[in-house]
Amino acid sequence: MKLTEKLKAGILAHAEECFPSECCGVIIDDYYVPCRNISSNQDQFEIHPEDLANAEDLGQIQAYVHSHPNATARASDLDMLQIELHKKTWVICAWPEIEFQVYEPCGYKAPLIGRNYIHGIQDCYAIVRDFYKRELDIQLIDFERQDRWWESKENKSLYMEGFGQAGFVEVDQPQYGDVLLCRVGRTEHVNHAVIWLGDNGMLKSEQTEPCIGSALILHHPYGRKSCREIFGQQWQERVAKVVRYAQNN
Repeated sequence: MKLTEKLKAGILAHAEECFPSECCGVIIDDYYVPCRNISSNQDQFEIHPEDLANAEDLGQIQAYVHSHPNATARASDLDMLQIELHKKTWVICAWPEIEFQVYEPCGYKAPLIGRNYIHGIQDCYAIVRDFYKRELDIQLIDFERQDRWWESKENKSLYMEGFGQAGFVEVDQPQYGDVLLCRVGRTEHVNHAVIWLGDNGMLKSEQTEPCIGSALILHHPYGRKSCREIFGQQWQERVAKVVRYAQNN
């Protein structure tokens, strides 16, 4: 997509108006349609559904647009995932350091090792789902999970119940691909899932560096990058249950 000077001017005016929050909108018939951002996170955007519906009445959406306040126009991990999900062109505008980047769907997939943490999108359950799809060709269900759901007695034990709904059963000893449900920190519920790799820490779906160890796990720690590490005593003490996908049992 080519950005005309008229398009750029409309986007920049909206970015300045919404600063320091992100602006958002759509491009229809080479015209920028500003929309309201209803995201509760200042560094994210969510187009108001009424604005999106009204925009769609005007014609076919050519691209989604949003700004990056006080940052570059480089797409974040979340941006790249959303581009693939919507299968549409995305335009990102940096403000006030004016810069534009146009992104097209390209088949992007976040790596299993080294991905950034985004709760509900790239977290410890998301890496289990992606591992099973890419490494074992098994599609697991997804379920909504609020951040820090594990801290309240009022919430159900999402992992202890959810993995059963996803087709897992409890086993005594782990084998490759099994999931260890763990309690990390002082919390009301079991709140973390790690994948047992055993002696083989290599992945078939992406190129990985050798990882030394006879008992390896893959997981995505809260607020950190996903990684492989040795299943040492600190993890052994945290395990509440070992589960296996039923069709693998």
